[in-house]
Amino acid sequence: MGKVLIQNTLSQLNQELQGLLQVQGFISDQSTPLSQGLQTLEQRLDPLAYLKQPLPRAQELLGGILPQGVQTLPRGRFECPYNSGCTQVGSSNDLEMRFQKADGTWNKLFADWDYSSKGASSPTVYVHNPSDTQGQYLQEMPTKAFGSLDLKEDGTKEGEATFQATWRPSTCVSGKYLTEPGNLSLTGFLQRPVGTGRLVDLPSLSLTTSASQLKLVWNLSLLTQGNDADLHTKGFIQINGSSTPGTCGSLLEKFNASSGEVDVKLDTRNHAARLYFKITDWNENTGAITVQNGYLTIDGKTVTFAGVLDDANGNCVPGENLTLTFAGGQTMSLETYLIQNLEVSPCR
Repeated sequence: MGKVLIQNTLSQLNQELQGLLQVQGFISDQSTPLSQGLQTLEQRLDPLAYLKQPLPRAQELLGGILPQGVQTLPRGRFECPYNSGCTQVGSSNDLEMRFQKADGTWNKLFADWDYSSKGASSPTVYVHNPSDTQGQYLQEMPTKAFGSLDLKEDGTKEGEATFQATWRPSTCVSGKYLTEPGNLSLTGFLQRPVGTGRLVDLPSLSLTTSASQLKLVWNLSLLTQGNDADLHTKGFIQINGSSTPGTCGSLLEKFNASSGEVDVKLDTRNHAARLYFKITDWNENTGAITVQNGYLTIDGKTVTFAGVLDDANGNCVPGENLTLTFAGGQTMSLETYLIQNLEVSPCR
């Protein structure tokens, strides 16, 4: 149920975004990085692929996200006439981009990197990857920013987003920070220009990192229009452990996970699913995690699970030591279930 619903939602979201961008003059063809990304998610959405992958170390979750070289945030006023390229028409501490439609009206995309248009100014900072101990590759990042999308420039904001972050100070480069956020949050929405409902509604998304805990919390709705393509998900992933300062003061470089908790809810208008489990032991050397109190409920039907999630027999299908218990009392290992019911093939 979950995989099909998410695929359907991503497919419709891709179609609606394509329609929105086409109608409003932001693109002139059907191929954009956003659409390609959604198509990739739609085509490759397969939880089994992730079960087969080794668990990443904490720092890998944030590593490699920055381009090489010293970069500042884009600023200035730009105009993009219909069927023509974009030209800078003025300077600004913000980013303002106007896109003209075929009928002569304009759309406006606005990014306020220091939040000064909404309240007290929050200065930007420069961050670097901990492995770049000399700070040769710096990226300017906001500590609080606001963005908006105004179609037809009529004052009605079809989209808004607010971003906040505190960045961990670098012990290698004075006055600079690491790519590791201590706290990060994002809220926003993208409204349908015609009709009711929102394409995207993000009441909350937050990430916190410390020497003892990593935690991701979210509340997200897609295609809120009152049919079965609606998708609402909320939950959290919490990883507990310990850390000692690593390179340039990084806490993620030497973060050793020991336990955790996962709670994910996924709902549509006519269906509901929830996945919950606790991790009581996490062996980063072998990748094995010990799971307790786990359950997966789909439309009122529940399967519980407990044991060790690993691939001890080396056949590339995890779960021989994780036991599933179904509502009728039947039991089966996760490995057997994957092979018999989901056609997962062992590598040997």
